[in-house]
This record gives sequence, structure tokens and C-alpha cells, in this order.
Amino acid sequence: MRRPGSLLRQLLAWLLIPLVVLLALNAVLSYRSALATANEAYDRLLLASVHAIADRVGVVDDRIQVDVPYVALELFESKSQERIFYRVATAAGETITGYEDLPPPPRGFPSPYEAVFYRAPYHDDIVYYAALQKPLYDARGQGPVLIQVGETAEARDALSREILLDSVARQGLLIIVAGLVVWLGLRRGLQPVLRLRDGIARRAPTDLTPISDDGVQSEVRPLIQALNQHTERLDKLIAGRQRFLDDASHQLRTPLTALKTQAEYGLSESSPAGSRALLQDIHRTTNETIRLVNQLLALARAEPQGVPRDDMTVVDLAALARDTTTELVPLARKKQIDLGFDAADGACRVIGHRILLHELNVNLTDNAIRYTQCGGTITVRVARAMNRVVLEVDDNGPGIPPEERERVFERFYRGSTASDHGSGLGLAIVRDICRSHAARIDLATPQEGTGLRVLVTFEAAD
Repeated sequence: MRRPGSLLRQLLAWLLIPLVVLLALNAVLSYRSALATANEAYDRLLLASVHAIADRVGVVDDRIQVDVPYVALELFESKSQERIFYRVATAAGETITGYEDLPPPPRGFPSPYEAVFYRAPYHDDIVYYAALQKPLYDARGQGPVLIQVGETAEARDALSREILLDSVARQGLLIIVAGLVVWLGLRRGLQPVLRLRDGIARRAPTDLTPISDDGVQSEVRPLIQALNQHTERLDKLIAGRQRFLDDASHQLRTPLTALKTQAEYGLSESSPAGSRALLQDIHRTTNETIRLVNQLLALARAEPQGVPRDDMTVVDLAALARDTTTELVPLARKKQIDLGFDAADGACRVIGHRILLHELNVNLTDNAIRYTQCGGTITVRVARAMNRVVLEVDDNGPGIPPEERERVFERFYRGSTASDHGSGLGLAIVRDICRSHAARIDLATPQEGTGLRVLVTFEAAD
């Protein structure tokens, strides 16, 4: 792909190219106008010459006499090497004086003493003519006399070229001056943009602070604002990736060290019973590590700036919650927990990312199962309230003290009622998913007075 040139050159091209096209068009029109002007001027000279000859045509002793005055041909004297032709002929076509083979007028005369102008080739030249008929009255009744005067086109062409060149020279000078003024104006007008370019070029790779639009033209400010918005999103994305790396390196160090230690003990253990116990510990630690890695990945994916808006679709939250609850029934049975689901009639559709909404349901229900005692009760509900869709997860476990309900959304925070095997990421993941879906999450105590109720409120899709 060809890279575009500088903005200054592009602006000058956009301005000057139309001007050059207009100059070329105007040159064509000016040439036609100059030619018409030259023709009109020299046609008047031809007419004056014809009338001068006509005034010297008369009848003497019943014979037509012509005395061609020198002034009739002197009118055409110029620096050009044009040639003059003339002819005086009778009505019968007999040449009285002049060039006998001059071409006659191609059309008739409107009236006596009214000249006609025409152009015709003569001896390989294009010659411009003026002709008129002068009536003669004598005893013999001779008809009108035809008078023709012609000239070659050298003088006309020279005059038209002079007019054209003068016009084009003035307009070309105006365009040059205009281009210079535009160039100077653009250079001065683009100085803030050039300073902005230099300032951005001098920035460090890690400098993502907003770009100042002070002193920049109002037409450029929307571009700077868009760049700042993009930079802000990029900064959040980089910060999220950095948090993920920090969290992963911090949280994975302990289970991986434990796995290494357990493996070393297993290699030194000689009894089958001891090896089996160590393998069980390794299996449990591996499962916890896998769950931690999955939660870290879910946390990185759930950050609001990391969710593409194009991936948002209409999701039936009731059907999604029902499927998620069904998936976790085996986990609830291991603790003999009564896991139930209840959904209201009607549409419970929301706009969201299906995978993230599934992750939200999994984390809420899995947390409830983990913290609810054996033989407890958990209910997942989805209801429609006006233009809202509410997802509710109730359990009768130990709950969360009111003073800790804000902190449990922090990463890796484990409250006083947390289990020994929790990572402290479940509710943090839920909070980020809610933020990316513009949803609200609340923690409350069920009406029975024990346990925890989690309510997530979404904007309904319809």
C-alpha cells in the first residue's frame, strides 16, 4: 500500500490541482475569445478596405473604371508577413482588376453595400475575405460590381496569441501568488500540529498521559480527543495485563512450590501407603492450581476494557442460569446440599457476553456450594422486574458479615468465614463481569436471617 505524503503537500495539491485545471479550461476559453477578438478587429479592417475600393469604382464613358487607393491596402501593414489579395469583377464574373482566381462568396448578399465575411483556401493558405456588391447605373444597364479583399491569417494568429499569452500570464501569476500565500498560510496554520507531532515523538514508550490540545485548531481537537480515549483504553488494557502477570506470578508461586516439595517427598518415600498419600496431596494441589489458573484467566477476560462490544449478544439469562445450575448439581450432591432453581415466566433476556455470564453464574453458585455446610440449601432464581432482570443466589451458609461485604470484591481477599482452599477471586471475577455488563451487584441477608443473598441486576434486552 502506498504511504500518503505529508499533509501540507496534500493540502497544496488539493488546492492547486483544481486551480491548474481551471487555468487550462480558462486558457481554452481565452483562446476562443482572443481569436474572436482578433477576427473582429481584422474583419473591420477588411470592411474598411472594401469600402475604400468601392468608393473608387465608377463608370466613365460607359466603361467601369477602378482606381485602387493605396490606403485600402495600407490598413493591413503590420509586423506579420501576411499577404493581401483583392479583386473587382463585373456581374458577369469578368475580372476588372486584381486576382482572377479568388474564390467567390459562398452565399448571396443580403442587400447592396452590405458586406459578407467568409474564409476559404487559396494557394494552400487559409484566407479571410470581405466582399460586397456596389450597384452601377449607366445607360448600358450593367449590373453590380463585386469587390473582394482577402488577407492571410498570420496577423490574426499573432494578435490572438498575444491576447492569449497576456491573459494566461496574468492568471498564472495570480495562481503562483495564491499558491505562495496558501503555502505560507498552511505552514503557519500547521505549526501547532507539527509541535504536537514533535511532542508525541519525544514521548517515552511508557508515557500514556493524555495529549494536551492547547493551542491546536478546533478542527484537530476531535482527533486529539479520540487519540486520548484510545490511549486511555490502551492504558487500562496494559494495566490489566500487568495486574494479571503480577497476580499470576504471586499466586502460582505457592502451589507450584508445594507441588515440587510433594514430588520430592514422593521420590524419597519407600512405603506404598506414604506414596499414595503424597499422590493424593499432589492431586488435590494440582486441582486447586488448575482452578486458580482458570480463575486468573477468567479475571483477565472479565475486565471491562477487555470485553469486545462486538461479542455482546442477546442472552436468555434464565436458560443460562438453569444450565449452569444443572452442571453444578454433582458438586452439590457431594456435600448433600439441596441445590434448586426457580425462574419466573416470561422473557428474561439481557445483552451480554455468553461466556462471561456463564462464568458469573458458575462463580456465584460454586462459592455458595463451597461456603455452605453439608446438608444446606441453595436456591438460584431469575426474575423480571419492569425493565430489569435479576439473578439471585440464596444460601443458608455462614454468610458474610456486613462490615466485610465491600472488601470481599477485592482480589485475593478472604474474609473471616472463607474456606481454607479458596483463592479469594470468585467475587472479584463476578464484580468485573458486572462492570463490563453495566450490571449492579448487591450482598444481603436472606429473610430467614442466616446465610447470604447475592443479587445481580441487569438491564433487560426488551
